[in-house]
Amino acid sequence: MSIVFAGIFVYFVIIPIINIFKIPKNPGPTTDKSKESFLIAKRMEMFRKNKYLQSINFDFSGLENTKENYDRIIKILEKEAAKIRKKHVSQLFYSTSIAQNGFLDAVLILSAGINHIKEIFLLYEGRVSNRDLITIGKKIYFSMAIGGSEGIEYATQEIFSKFATEGMKSIPFIDKILASIADGFVNAALLTRISYITENYCKLTYIKSERDIYPSPQFVFGSAKNITAHMIEKIYAAIGKMALERTHQSFEKRKNDGTGKINRKSACLRIGKID
Repeated sequence: MSIVFAGIFVYFVIIPIINIFKIPKNPGPTTDKSKESFLIAKRMEMFRKNKYLQSINFDFSGLENTKENYDRIIKILEKEAAKIRKKHVSQLFYSTSIAQNGFLDAVLILSAGINHIKEIFLLYEGRVSNRDLITIGKKIYFSMAIGGSEGIEYATQEIFSKFATEGMKSIPFIDKILASIADGFVNAALLTRISYITENYCKLTYIKSERDIYPSPQFVFGSAKNITAHMIEKIYAAIGKMALERTHQSFEKRKNDGTGKINRKSACLRIGKID
């Protein structure tokens, strides 16, 4: 079994990391304003070979290496980056919400993060320097260690407040189900943070300090919430239906055995649904 786990780790984590180091370097943002124009010119030249821009037939003819033209290209790449982010964050939320194995959960998170970083680098036609790559790795690690505990508290309040109704409590293992959903949301938020940090390294040209690269927790959780909202709503609808059925069964049982009467409309109102 250990050989199987080792093989999974190598395939989904080690090999993608090696592939990232094979990607050509793209200079990161500068803190020296006088060097910004040089950085823009260098990135513009790299963008002329960009496969995504070529695939949409972007016209570089007569395009000068100005900040205005650079920002125009970045807006196009940002839209594609948002699609990539939504795909990977959604997949991680779903997969880690249903995963019940700690090792598998860790591999899924690492694999999603590494592969997402790789796709962002490829989209922006190059990875950051080895130094910045190590910095990203450190920030990812610390964000998972520090932000995770804060994220769990936020996610628990967000998820449980939405689902915690009297009807829901009658569903077997509901606490475990909601805890798994909360875990999935936390992981989705962490990947969202990793995504924006990586993208900022690739697209920003001038920064006053490294703080400009890191998005605020409010922005990250808001973005993750928007990405996962449709899936959470589907889960809410499914669990709500289960709760309604449990309430109806309880109503029928009490009515049949004569132990009392239940106002079904009132019971349904408790879980926010009326037939």
